[in-house]
Amino acid sequence: MPPLAHPSSLRWCPLPVQHSRASLHAFYADALRNGRNTGEELRAPVSARFRSLLTSLPADIPRRALDLGYGAGAYTIALAEAGFSVVAVDQAPAEPLFRRLSPHEDLAERVTVVESLIEQYVVEEDFGLLVAKDVLHYLSQHDVEAVLTRAVQSSRSVNMHYLEVFAGISRTDAHGGQIHIEGEARYTLETLSHALERIYEGWDTTVAWDDHAEQDTRTQRTYFEATRATVTAVRRCRVSAVAVTMKGREAS
Repeated sequence: MPPLAHPSSLRWCPLPVQHSRASLHAFYADALRNGRNTGEELRAPVSARFRSLLTSLPADIPRRALDLGYGAGAYTIALAEAGFSVVAVDQAPAEPLFRRLSPHEDLAERVTVVESLIEQYVVEEDFGLLVAKDVLHYLSQHDVEAVLTRAVQSSRSVNMHYLEVFAGISRTDAHGGQIHIEGEARYTLETLSHALERIYEGWDTTVAWDDHAEQDTRTQRTYFEATRATVTAVRRCRVSAVAVTMKGREAS
């Protein structure tokens, strides 16, 4: 038996504080309803990378899009402006998005809002473009893979998935203690890479990795650090009618 360390030499490491998903939902619902920005800039415009993607889409991509986690609606609106009819899914309140759409009747007609947990939304359509920005890390790894795999299985034509997913997350409170969110994926770079390989087997997939940090605007304390994976997965071949029929028979 090894010698015991003297109590004074032991370093106490507090257990991570766990925040519930209900408290997370309440935080974002309040921010959206009251027009408050957050550390991840909820009300920011879409990224230059996504704008560039919208201008370089395959000509034969179906003009039907799915926005998982619409939040303040920037990506939903950008998709509608690009000519897509959009299904926008989130448990966040829809009123802020409707307010942003209300002056633009032509855009509003292209958007269908579904207030639902993302993991409970069943993808059954052949969406040309699927977008999930800064939301999948809040789901469990099982739910992330289930949602995206279902979307891949529903693909029947030229499809593209655009994801921004955080991995290697470190959240700290004012005292330096770690904070976890109930049920979150907690991907490492390695586990996220392996998940993407499984989900998008046979697709053309590229991943850009960027460091990301958020600071308290009052104290400048960094409270969130992670690596953001920007994923673009493209399915270029079409499924023939025969293949679709055979797949349906196999499933039955």
